Amino acid sequence: MALKRSFSEEEKIGLTQQEIEVGEKYLRKYKTAGALNQVESLKVYELYMVGCSFNEIHQQFPQYELGKVILTASLQKWGLDREKMQSTLRDRVKAKVIKSVIEQTDFLTAMLSVASAEHMKEMRNFIVDPNAPKPSLRIKSIKDYKEVTDTLAKIVQGATPNARDNKHSPMFDALAPQIPKLEDKQEKTNPNEHEIDIDALLAQENED
Repeated sequence: MALKRSFSEEEKIGLTQQEIEVGEKYLRKYKTAGALNQVESLKVYELYMVGCSFNEIHQQFPQYELGKVILTASLQKWGLDREKMQSTLRDRVKAKVIKSVIEQTDFLTAMLSVASAEHMKEMRNFIVDPNAPKPSLRIKSIKDYKEVTDTLAKIVQGATPNARDNKHSPMFDALAPQIPKLEDKQEKTNPNEHEIDIDALLAQENED
């Protein structure tokens, strides 16, 4: 059985090229037996998982050679463990962010509903009867008008973009008239229906 002289691609995960060279050099000199045993590696593993570099670990545990620590991390595939942990943490952070956005959206929507209930009746009364008191919440300038239309466009288009074009809304897409597929139309139409028989026309013309 050939002696192990280099790391596999999986064992190189999380290592820089320089760390790979140091670790493989230590491997060739001391073989796999040069790695830390299970009990010794636990303390080192904890530091690695919280983001400490090999140099930092070596400084905290000077009794362990740098090559020995790198060899242990490689053979035990600590790089894979750290990637999985970071992926899990990213998923958790992403879930928290999504939850926060939903809560904020719900809060702001509730505020808009309150404002709508508070001013809607006043606005409708004025629409029905222009002689009624003017609503306290109304557009008073071109700037206000632009802000209202821009906000409405962002709500309808920006808040619910579709995958094809961020400038379009699925709601409007659903209301748009459906254009029949060309292949369906071709299937229902007789391909020979609009063809002109030249020979038949010439024969008819000769008879006349």
